Amino acid sequence: MRRRARLLGSAYPFMAGAGIAARQEASERVWTALLLLSGDSPVRASLDITAAAEHLERITAESVRTLYGPGTSSVRFGWPSEDGRPADFSEAVQWLAQRIGVPTGGAYWPPHMKDGGVDVVAWRPFPDGRSGFPVLLAQCTLEKDFAHKAADIDLRLWSGWLAMDVDPATALAIPDVVPAGEEWNRLAARTVVLDRIRLASLLAGDESPRPRLEAVFSWLEESLRVVREMT
Repeated sequence: MRRRARLLGSAYPFMAGAGIAARQEASERVWTALLLLSGDSPVRASLDITAAAEHLERITAESVRTLYGPGTSSVRFGWPSEDGRPADFSEAVQWLAQRIGVPTGGAYWPPHMKDGGVDVVAWRPFPDGRSGFPVLLAQCTLEKDFAHKAADIDLRLWSGWLAMDVDPATALAIPDVVPAGEEWNRLAARTVVLDRIRLASLLAGDESPRPRLEAVFSWLEESLRVVREMT
């Protein structure tokens, strides 16, 4: 806990010093929401998994908005999305290309496809308006056995759907903490790992408006009420 408090500062809901104390605003922190979404959560069994997955996507979308610095944008590409994504996959890819500012590719868009393994997209164009800027495609999952999800995003397919000069990076966002060691090394060799520590750290000290998180915090308040009643 001391290590996490040192790494995350105000993004961690506990202060570690002579003892351990909860911060007064702990109920409104992203860490607390991710903790309740994690595999060991006391309310996990009672969660509406679809709604919970949407909350993880919202947290991820807000976290990666800071990943490439000022000017980074992000959208929830997973369906349904409050960001305006069309339901049809081919229309959604065209919508995403327009948002990012890149042409669509000429590859076939399968009509049965929902999101191509991508739940959140982040990008950061440069002031010169030229192509070749960083793009991140992120998969979010609540699965306890999440290692196989690192391969859900097929960049060969996405390179045919979006015409980008530079291959995008991929990420796997999870509400759990991945321990150091073999499991971390295996994941990190395949994708950018955004576990609970990293997702929370990306929002540490950021006081800019985060309207997507309002729904998350409303859910968090109700979930904490349920936890209190259980104890």
